[in-house]
Amino acid sequence: MNKSIIFCGVGGDGIITASNICTHALSRANFDVKKSEVHGMSQRGGSVNAFLIYGKKVYSFLPAKASVDYMFASEKLEALRNIDYLKPESKLLVNDRIVPIVGASVDEDEIGKHLRSYLIELKLVNFNEIAKLHNMKKAVNTIMLGYFSKIIDIDKRHFTRAIADVLSPKLADINIEAFEIGFNFQ
Repeated sequence: MNKSIIFCGVGGDGIITASNICTHALSRANFDVKKSEVHGMSQRGGSVNAFLIYGKKVYSFLPAKASVDYMFASEKLEALRNIDYLKPESKLLVNDRIVPIVGASVDEDEIGKHLRSYLIELKLVNFNEIAKLHNMKKAVNTIMLGYFSKIIDIDKRHFTRAIADVLSPKLADINIEAFEIGFNFQ
């Protein structure tokens, strides 16, 4: 049976890179993987989504609404905007932060309440703080991927190889270290 993942965030968050690493990791784990991306107004901090479907044999590039198994969200508002892709038994990993919207006031507590009101398995973690503690502010998504690899139950060796495949040698080592931090986070 095929599984699906939605990666969501805003332009500049590295959602496409994170989804590329995950795609390579799933391929290394011998899954057939199909990926599609929606960039929108990504250069201006707009929504960015990537969809992955993986399994023994995959025929579709896009999952239907209310059918996605996992969500990787780099911030809470984008998680809430894309919640309709999830089904009740979905697992959701969200970076506990909100990207400010110009000219708008957002109640963070209210957003958190809305996310928690859905019948999904939600893990809300401030990965920016973890990255700051380890002096890895530019590797937030890789720390998240380390944690996410446990949620989707894919061996970490596939991810560390995928990081080396996708990123330049100059960035690979620090991102593999960041992945380990997320993988070991409780």
